Amino acid sequence: MVSMTCKYALRSIIYIGIKTASGTKVNVRQMASELEIPMQFLSKILQVFVRKGILSSLRGPHGGFSFNKDPFEVTLFDIIIIIDGRELFDNCIIGARPCYCKDNSSKKCTVHEQYSKVRSEVEQFFTSETIGSIAANYEKQEKLFLSL
Repeated sequence: MVSMTCKYALRSIIYIGIKTASGTKVNVRQMASELEIPMQFLSKILQVFVRKGILSSLRGPHGGFSFNKDPFEVTLFDIIIIIDGRELFDNCIIGARPCYCKDNSSKKCTVHEQYSKVRSEVEQFFTSETIGSIAANYEKQEKLFLSL
């Protein structure tokens, strides 16, 4: 449903959210190694988020990436829109064009009614889930596993 680039972006932004909760910056080389993403490609992806004001980056031995915005204000939806655009949320699964629910005069694809409900639920999930909440839940789970 989302591109490989978008999957890399989601994984890396969540990784930064988890790792920077302690206030440290994340080294792109280490992140690329741990997430198994080509470093040059990952650097290009992350620079998109720097230009959008979501991340900040600092060069040098104590440099790396960190959040410029509050991670609790950055949603999965934001990341998907930046990388892939609205296609996931506007297009039906068998159509090449947007298949809007509100336009009753346009032709609908054969699965429009069923899929529009699912698409709305998917959009609701992505707009409500933040990087901050994912990172916080990850930390809670890690503490739970460490105490077992």
